[in-house]
Amino acid sequence: MGGIDKGLQLFRGQRLVDHVYARLAPQVGGIIISANQNHDAYKSFGVRVVSDAIGNFAGPLAGLHAGMSVSRRPYVATVPCDSPFLPEDLVARLMARLNESGAAIAVATTRGRPEPVFCLVQRSVLEHLTNFLKSGGRKVYDWYASLAVVEVNFDDQADAFSNINTREQLADLETGALAQAGTPAATATLGHPSPAPGNPVASAIPDDAPARTDVPDAVARTDLPDALARTNLRDALARVVSCMDDYDPNALKVERARAVIHSLLKPIVTTERVAVRAALGRVLGEDVISTVDVPAHDNSAMDGYALRHADLEAAEETVLRVAGSAFAGKQYEGKLGKGECVRIMTGAVMPHGADTVVIQEIVKLEGDKVRIPAGQKQGQNRRLAGEDLRVGKPVLKAGQAVGPAELGLIASLGLAEVTLRRRLRVAFFSTGDELASVGSQLKPGEVYDSNRYTLYGMLARLNCELIDMGVVRDDPASLEQALKTAASDADAIITSGGVSVGEADFIRELLGKLGDVVFWKIAMKPGRPMAFGRIVHAGKEAHFFGLPGNPVAVMVTFYQFVRDALLSLSGRTDDFSLPLLQVPCTAAIKKAPGRTEFQRGRLTCDDQGRWSVRPTGAQGSGVLRSMSEANCFIVLEHERASVNPGEPVQVQLFEGLV
Repeated sequence: MGGIDKGLQLFRGQRLVDHVYARLAPQVGGIIISANQNHDAYKSFGVRVVSDAIGNFAGPLAGLHAGMSVSRRPYVATVPCDSPFLPEDLVARLMARLNESGAAIAVATTRGRPEPVFCLVQRSVLEHLTNFLKSGGRKVYDWYASLAVVEVNFDDQADAFSNINTREQLADLETGALAQAGTPAATATLGHPSPAPGNPVASAIPDDAPARTDVPDAVARTDLPDALARTNLRDALARVVSCMDDYDPNALKVERARAVIHSLLKPIVTTERVAVRAALGRVLGEDVISTVDVPAHDNSAMDGYALRHADLEAAEETVLRVAGSAFAGKQYEGKLGKGECVRIMTGAVMPHGADTVVIQEIVKLEGDKVRIPAGQKQGQNRRLAGEDLRVGKPVLKAGQAVGPAELGLIASLGLAEVTLRRRLRVAFFSTGDELASVGSQLKPGEVYDSNRYTLYGMLARLNCELIDMGVVRDDPASLEQALKTAASDADAIITSGGVSVGEADFIRELLGKLGDVVFWKIAMKPGRPMAFGRIVHAGKEAHFFGLPGNPVAVMVTFYQFVRDALLSLSGRTDDFSLPLLQVPCTAAIKKAPGRTEFQRGRLTCDDQGRWSVRPTGAQGSGVLRSMSEANCFIVLEHERASVNPGEPVQVQLFEGLV
């Protein structure tokens, strides 16, 4: 519901939180409400209202932590503010199962799907939760995975867990229709489920819609059933798209598709120690801290003569005796006396007592004497110790890519190894019965599998760990096994083919079974059909990118959506966006407003140094030759109409990209 506080929305004459409170209060001894806004409104219940206290984080775990921190009772339960039909025996059943199992958390399930925000937690895990949050943990499912969890079946009251994420769902509920959708957590603290005096306090925590976007990790390391992770995926995606006023999966703008993808990404966090030479192209896993001053000593920035500025005459030439020489790696061992100087080379340590260097080009050497002209400044041509880098100060930041300059900088600190994020693992395969392997004889109706080689080339440029799974035939069992295998081994899965109209119906059911994937018709050319989501298997998750089958469309969708997503998943935090330049176009280009087009172009420079671009001829999505002949994309914006010769257009260079 955008920035609206859902707990305060009216439903059948009362606020949603009023319905939740009325159902929860008889089950417990008291209520604590955790909210990050509208405290006065929630204080109308006459109960304690607290705010999350985890910095800028306001996810479900922050609300749970707030409730547990102020309660002194042995148990904590969570209920969301937008579930006005929550079961009247919720607490009793969770408590009974928790006591039977000896687990730390009891979670409600309906129709085989966990309802993770309806749970009961032993308050003794507060310290564990505090440490988890301090370590940077934010996801409910990661925290659950570190504790013993028992599930409690509520199939007999499945509709009672209905909640509200959009105005449409609220309207449906007003008329009696129940819509199942995920919601961020609210919390309740309680003791024994009976509401007798002296029982622990219960707290219901209202939802803070803008902040409660708890996006799952790219790889969920959890022993909870895959159903729990799939529920999380569906809920997270539903929350993201519900906040977009112009979200239309059948005519999705390019920038909206990018926004949805990036809102659901979580970088890998696993690190490893690697030899410096092997770090090129990788991502730093922690800050690189300088172990030495650079330079280590005051040294000369030029070839010349090192001297004491106090020995120089202010307004006339000064004659000094040359006492010796200093070289890089071999310093002058003596101490400068009055009226002396030392011949010094670039990089040599400054002699003891010297504070200034005069370049050799302006002096006159006469035997062991040198004439220094007037007008020299104290400290000139001298580099101070630690001027570039100071001991203990960060040199490079975690999340930064290691290029040639960074490689040399790390080596300049004397570091033999560096901590890096592990390489992103990406599985990829092509789909289709018509695909033939290169080197084989084509049969009627077959084409060679070129897309997999194109994907390999693009992924190799990103320094990923590649898992080439070959060609998967149009068979449900084969495709399901391939997706399960990929989800178990990889952080991301990329396929080509099978997402356009007529093909999507076959794969849609399978992908829905294994995770949560949306099928888009993006307002772009080429590359309109695309699928995105996550696949879950054996307690692990992998992002899924389903690309079109046409060769050019594969490349365009990869570079406009997948490339940045993979770099983000790999842990990159520096600016890796592809720059757009503006140059005149020498030819006319036909285009209708209402979609973004990525024409292949050739950027050239004339003999007067003026740059311009022209299309590379046929622009069909199957004409891979148009990519080979091009050196840039001509990017025509969503609302732009046809281009006349000489008009400026935006271009995106291939150099360093393809």
